[in-house]
Amino acid sequence: MEQLPSVTSTSAVVIAQLCRAPEFQIRDKLCQATVKRYAAAIKAGQQLPPLSVALVDGVPCLVDGYHRAAALELLGQATAEATITTATKPDAEWMAAKANKQHGLPLKAKEQRKVFRTFIRTGQYRKGRGKLMSYREIAQEIGRSHVTIRNWMAQDFKKLFREYGQELSNGMGEEAMPEKEQPPADAKPALERLAQVRQDFQATSCPHAREAIRQALHKLQGELLKDWLEPESDF
Repeated sequence: MEQLPSVTSTSAVVIAQLCRAPEFQIRDKLCQATVKRYAAAIKAGQQLPPLSVALVDGVPCLVDGYHRAAALELLGQATAEATITTATKPDAEWMAAKANKQHGLPLKAKEQRKVFRTFIRTGQYRKGRGKLMSYREIAQEIGRSHVTIRNWMAQDFKKLFREYGQELSNGMGEEAMPEKEQPPADAKPALERLAQVRQDFQATSCPHAREAIRQALHKLQGELLKDWLEPESDF
């Protein structure tokens, strides 16, 4: 079976700096009820498992623990404990897909198909010496029937389907969260743009793009947050 990279360390990470690009997300969206349940559990003192982060070309990518990370952010926590794994991007993508398949909220049918696509796209179907896993072996990994796997292969990976040929191979309670104070109406447009910058930063795994955004933010911070100096009067 596939050999994933070994965990290299466990340490605190800054949640806002974690890359959450679409290729590392199997679920279509977070379940807000689950986020609130996790937040209530954390607030009550319950210890949840650490996040799982893959270090891809120096960029920390969140591969498991999206609901836990969102719950911590909801509580205003900036950092979280995480297991850090150095991985290639394909390995990290499959780590994320496999984690969501193995535990947490049940995957929807559409999300299960995304797991299958990630499995194929990242080369997990290949065994040693150039051999291919059978449809039945892939079905065991994905958790669907081999007939479904064959149909998905025919629809999503036509070239590979031809390569395979036509043969079928053998308890946390709900708790109300404190409401945040609303900012002045005039600040809303700027705050929405800043929130979009945050999302754009988290949505890219390109280290050069992330560094460019960071440098622009540092420059903007220096311009806007330095002490105000009144201009000298000419009179």
